[in-house]
Amino acid sequence: MFSIVYKDCEPLEIKFNNTPLADQYQQLIQDTYKNDTHVICRDQKYYTLEVLEKLAIEASQAFNWNWDTSDLSIDNLTLMHKDIENLVGNGYKNLPEEYDELVHNIHYGLHAIEAKNDRGSWLQVEWFNDVGFTIPPEDYPGKIGCEFGDIKLQNPWVGHNPLFVYGQNDFRDVEKTCKFHDFCKPGINILITDYNAVKNYNQEEYQDWFNTHAPSFVQKHTWETILAYTGDPVVGRVTNLHVLEDMLEQPHLIFKEFIF
Repeated sequence: MFSIVYKDCEPLEIKFNNTPLADQYQQLIQDTYKNDTHVICRDQKYYTLEVLEKLAIEASQAFNWNWDTSDLSIDNLTLMHKDIENLVGNGYKNLPEEYDELVHNIHYGLHAIEAKNDRGSWLQVEWFNDVGFTIPPEDYPGKIGCEFGDIKLQNPWVGHNPLFVYGQNDFRDVEKTCKFHDFCKPGINILITDYNAVKNYNQEEYQDWFNTHAPSFVQKHTWETILAYTGDPVVGRVTNLHVLEDMLEQPHLIFKEFIF
């Protein structure tokens, strides 16, 4: 049994799926933690509008962005996300290391504000690194509809999986926005609500949307590949859900350790 421990909380016990991918993922977490105990834990309760405003000023100076944080409409928040996608949509390798923390923080802060400073749908622990392994389409553990206590893989890219893009009806630049979850990083994503990217999923309507709004994307990647990477990458479950429920009563969660 693998456990995540937060300060002043009981260990959160995790059972991974019985698959080669889940086994490889657990080993990746263990190896990464052995080499680097500086684990990053972000709690959306921290990211108030005031925090986002300060980060936006830093980003303006660093990247010449002109964000209006007084406009929190979906359209404006989407434009802010587009700036981040354009900067690091293909990873952080070309970004000077001094800006890593700023970009991660402001990206996370945007999601927190979208969730109205609530914890939203998930908690995450991660590292600043690009270690991991490739996930071929046939091994992708896609699940349509997540449940409280599900364990997901960390999103390796700035962007979203095909089903999420479809659910948001975001067809402005599908090539940049839609990212297949084809790489496994060691970060851990913990679902703290039931979550569905799309209500009443219908595969025929889903395919029609891509054929209508992103035909060149379908031609480039094939519908079979899009379908293979559909859903959220769920690789396990929290087994002591009462501990997760109790954790959410904490005003601010702080990571303590992993237990293997």
